[in-house]
Amino acid sequence: MNWLLLCGFLWAGAQEDLDIAANPNVSEELRMAAFNRLVQIGATDLNVIRDTALSGEEELRKRWVSIRILGKVGGAPAREILPPLSVDPDPAIRAASLSALGDLGSSDFVDIIQVRLKDEAIIVRAAAAEALGKIKDPQAIPSLSKALQASDARYRGASLWVRRHYVDALRDIGSSDAYPALLRSLYDDDPSVVQATIVALEVIAGFDFKEGRDLEAQKEAWRRWLQSQLSE
Repeated sequence: MNWLLLCGFLWAGAQEDLDIAANPNVSEELRMAAFNRLVQIGATDLNVIRDTALSGEEELRKRWVSIRILGKVGGAPAREILPPLSVDPDPAIRAASLSALGDLGSSDFVDIIQVRLKDEAIIVRAAAAEALGKIKDPQAIPSLSKALQASDARYRGASLWVRRHYVDALRDIGSSDAYPALLRSLYDDDPSVVQATIVALEVIAGFDFKEGRDLEAQKEAWRRWLQSQLSE
């Protein structure tokens, strides 16, 4: 890319930056630079971002970027605009709104977010789990635990990839209230869920059982420790 074109990108206005941030053919560096400029612009003027996020006529990528920017900017407009978008007909928009609500970091939105753990679209469920992990409110633990064991988290008996996101959310919340759920998932039939469970336990408990133990021995050590914790 020549210098004049790069300068043009750097000096682009809000609409031009939105075009850049949503353009998959532009380098990640330039997309992120445009995104960050839009976050700065949004702190004082949200007109372009708000209108794009709410417009059903705009290109999907631009709406997605605008919604994520709202989550980074925060404030009253974001708190008003984002919740209704969590039930948008398009799963990509629902997922973006949930991620943005997670960026706000407020427990006020836990109820809105955890409902989407039952969304028909797997990407939306994953976004909901990630958002709950960002907010770190233990009141979300029962919903995540239930989602982890739900029949719709499997397809023809096989574990779906979203289940490890539920475990990751429990890890990020970081509360010992998750121990009953993690004790169950410690012996899950999905190896990725088991591995995520061990990592979650290490993070929450603040130590590990790795030294001198293979995976099965670690699982047994964690089982004994968890049972002792839960019996107290």
